[in-house]
Amino acid sequence: MDSQETFNRVIPGDYHGRILTGDYSVALKKHVAGYIDAYRAFERTGNPAVVYLSAWHEEDEGRLWYEFVSRRFARLMGCERGEAAGVFRERILDHHILHYSAPNASIQEEVRDREALDGAAHELRENVRRRGVGDAIYKVDLGQGQVGWLKDMARIETHEQDRICLSCGCLTPVTKERRAEAERLERERLQVSLQMAGAVCHEMNQPMQSISGYSESLLMNIQESDPLAAKLRKIIELTRQMGRFTRKLTRITRYETKDYIAGIKIVDVDRSSEDMPDVE
Repeated sequence: MDSQETFNRVIPGDYHGRILTGDYSVALKKHVAGYIDAYRAFERTGNPAVVYLSAWHEEDEGRLWYEFVSRRFARLMGCERGEAAGVFRERILDHHILHYSAPNASIQEEVRDREALDGAAHELRENVRRRGVGDAIYKVDLGQGQVGWLKDMARIETHEQDRICLSCGCLTPVTKERRAEAERLERERLQVSLQMAGAVCHEMNQPMQSISGYSESLLMNIQESDPLAAKLRKIIELTRQMGRFTRKLTRITRYETKDYIAGIKIVDVDRSSEDMPDVE
């Protein structure tokens, strides 16, 4: 872009952005250079914050790039700084957009997987640009079977002359908090499930006792050689088996699971209630 000024600056060898070496206004280049200097100085303090400066073109359907990436961000992704944009994009498993409906209302999350995120990337960036802020949580693959959560908070700048948007942001690891929240929700779901199981057991006990009683009465009034005798004994055994299982359900005192099918676990009723003796 034409300008009466000249951007005189020695570009460091570890700069992997586009603006300082591209066809952009001197004003934008100076602005970005100031951010980079400030981020470098901040990084030298040893602060653990994961800071970055990303950019994208308003009319470009291509993906964003980084003008600055902190060393900690690169280490977290296990890559070089110049590779961070591509690696981070490939490592994203889920993207959670936070919606704040009211000051005292609960926060709603809109979840997109990686495929859906790729398809809506331009739309999401445009929404962020209009709001002027970015607030999201990423579930990412950290490699070697490790999964982590990063909260992204950023301020968005739009530079109309160059049609460039800048995202001045900070990523905060929130893996422990997300796991604790997931465990809390799991406990709540378990409590609801157990209450429902208790209600079901209560409603089932009387019909099972009646089925068992009628079967025993019929068995007492037919000959042993009658073909129905074996079937009645089987009915009695099955109702007793169901009774033993429902008693275990009402005695669950802790949460133990077992594998059911690939990727799915179910409550292990025996281990969850094993401290309670089974009685007839």
